[in-house]
Amino acid sequence: MKRVEIPDTEILERIRSGEKELFRIIMDRYAHLVFHVVRRYETDDEAMNERAHEIFLKTYERMDSFRGKSEFSSWLYRLAHNHCLDQKRRRNYHNAFFSELPGDFHEGMKDGNPAPDSAMEADDRSEALWKAMSRIGDDYAVPLLMKYRDGMSYEDISEDLNVPVGALKVRVHRARKQLKNYLEDVL
Repeated sequence: MKRVEIPDTEILERIRSGEKELFRIIMDRYAHLVFHVVRRYETDDEAMNERAHEIFLKTYERMDSFRGKSEFSSWLYRLAHNHCLDQKRRRNYHNAFFSELPGDFHEGMKDGNPAPDSAMEADDRSEALWKAMSRIGDDYAVPLLMKYRDGMSYEDISEDLNVPVGALKVRVHRARKQLKNYLEDVL
């Protein structure tokens, strides 16, 4: 007997209507994706589990903000990535002793004085890239990040996002083209 899988949108609607126990299906379905994101930021198993728990809690709390304009998996990937990035920033802010500053900060130092031009240029490039990423939309940005930043294969991305490999290749190609055009205009 073939198992019928309930679509994410239906599960989310039923959870919103009071069937809160169905959130377990979302957790089971997307644990692989969440842990994939968390592994990029955490090395300790306990910290990974804690971060994943926080992400699923945030997912539950913010479920109403999912509008269905993209795949739920794309929305969840973005939420997980942003949560981990926020946690990393907080950790870096609280532990920012000089010796623990990022390596690229030290590259801009000469005789103990920071080189403001190089630090500002790096910040400008980073800001421009993230603005460009936000302009291309989640359907394109998420697969692009998974492919090039996370080093995932198209098959793995397809499995995580539930999108055919061919469609992912087209999205990644279009994302690269849009990024290039936007960055050429800005930089």
